[in-house]
Amino acid sequence: MPSAGQIVYYSAVVAWSAAIYQFLIKDLLSVSLGLGRVIQSIDEFPGYSCSRIQHPQLEACEDLWLDERDRTLYAACGGTQSRMAWNPSISLLNASGRRISGSEFLAIDVDSFGTNGFFSLRTITPTGSFGATGEPTLDALGFSAETIDDQTIHFYFANVPPYHGSLFPASQTGANASVEVFEFKRGNTEMSHLRTVQSPAIWSPNRPVALSDGAFLVTNDHGAKVGWRKQLEPLIGGGNVAYCPASGSCRAATPPPGLDIRKSLKFPNGLTRGHDGLIYVPSSVDGTVAVFALQPDGSLTRVHTVRVGMPLDNISPDARGDLWVPGFPDSRQTMKGLENPYEEVSPATVWRIKRERGAEGEVRNAEYVLEYEVEKVLEDREAKVLDGVTTVVHDVKSGRLFMGGAAVPFMVVCEPRV
Repeated sequence: MPSAGQIVYYSAVVAWSAAIYQFLIKDLLSVSLGLGRVIQSIDEFPGYSCSRIQHPQLEACEDLWLDERDRTLYAACGGTQSRMAWNPSISLLNASGRRISGSEFLAIDVDSFGTNGFFSLRTITPTGSFGATGEPTLDALGFSAETIDDQTIHFYFANVPPYHGSLFPASQTGANASVEVFEFKRGNTEMSHLRTVQSPAIWSPNRPVALSDGAFLVTNDHGAKVGWRKQLEPLIGGGNVAYCPASGSCRAATPPPGLDIRKSLKFPNGLTRGHDGLIYVPSSVDGTVAVFALQPDGSLTRVHTVRVGMPLDNISPDARGDLWVPGFPDSRQTMKGLENPYEEVSPATVWRIKRERGAEGEVRNAEYVLEYEVEKVLEDREAKVLDGVTTVVHDVKSGRLFMGGAAVPFMVVCEPRV
C-alpha cells in the first residue's frame, strides 16, 4: 500500500500533468498543429473566383500593401528558389543559396492591364547605401508604409541578410537584421534611403509598422535568432514587439516571456496598426490576435485577445478598417510547403476580423470592452488555388483579394462574384 507521502506525490504529478495538457499540449495539438480540424474545400465558397498569377517577378511575395490613393499594390518578393534556402524566420539559413540581388520591390497597377494580359508592374529600385554592412540590397520580409503627403510615402522594411565575412556559419549567427526606411515619390521607379535602424532590441524582425514622425514598432518573431530555445518557442513562447523612436534607442514595448507561459507571445508575426489606433499582433502558433493600446512612452498594454483558432500570419486593414489575415489550417503541411513549395502544398484560410460597431473600446471597471466578429471568407483544403498564403489585402473599391506567399512562385487574385 502506498504511503501518504507517495499518494500526495502521485496526486501532484497527475494534477500537474492534467494542467500541462489542458493549457499547453491540448492547444498545441488542436490549434497549432490542427489535429482533428475540419478543413473546407474552396468549392464551398462561391462568393469569389480565384486564380493564380504567375510571373517571374512575382515569386515569394511575403508581404503586400495597397495604396488606395494611387491604386497601386506594392509587393516585396524574394524569389522562390532563394526563399527555399534563406528564410531566417523559419531557420532556413543556407546563405550560399540566397539570391545575391536580394528581394525585389514591385509596384503593381491594380486598375490597368498590361499587354501581357496581366496588371502592369514596375520595379522600385532602392538607392543609397543601407543595411548593417552598407550593401545596396534588401532581404525584405514584412514591410509597411506611411503616407507623408500627396506625393510622398515612407516605406519601412524588415531586412534580414546574412552576415558577410563572418568567421561563423549562418546556422550559428542567424541574420544581420535591421529595419530600413526609404522615401518614395508616387509614380517613380526609385526610392531613396533615409536611415538604417540596427539595435540589440531588433534581432528577428518580421514586420515594422510606422507610427508617426519616424517612430515605428516591429515584431521580433522569435526570442532568439538560432538555437534550442527557438525550437521550443511553440510551447514556452518567445518574441516580442520593439518600439523605436524617431531618434534615440529602440527598446522592448512588450514584456519578456514570464512564468505563466500562456501569456507569452508565441511567434508574433506581421503586426499592424488599425484605423482605431490599436496595435494588432497575430500569432503563428496559438491562433490569436493580441490587441494592444499604444502608450505615450511607446510601450504596449494588452487590452484584448481575438481568438481565431488557427496559426496566423501577416494582418492587414482595409479601407473600412476591417482586418484581413491568412491562416494555416494544417501547420505541418505549411512547414513542408515553405521548405519545398514546388512539391508540397500548403492549405490556406482567409479570415476577416471586424470591430463590432458601437464597441468603442471604452474602459469599464478598469478594463477595455472590445468586441470583434471573426468570419472565415475562404479556405482551400487541397490548395487548388490558395497555397502558402502569408498576406491578404482587400481592395474595398473593386472587392478583390490580393494574396502573396513567403515561398510560392505566384500571387493569387480573387474576384468577387456578383
